Amino acid sequence: MKNSKKLLEKRIALNDSQVNGGRAMSTNALCTKFTYGDHCADKTTTMYDDQGNTIGTPASSAWQV
Repeated sequence: MKNSKKLLEKRIALNDSQVNGGRAMSTNALCTKFTYGDHCADKTTTMYDDQGNTIGTPASSAWQV
């Protein structure tokens, strides 16, 4: 049986396409800060992009120690 090379080829058309919504090769940083007071502790978590801008709203929580 004779195989055709075209049957084994796979082509992907990348004309006018975007990768990852146009944000290819980006990273994010997740920072968490703990502060402690009199019988109370606070935790704030913030996410940053490559340029140092805050992504979304910082998440805060507090509890008694």
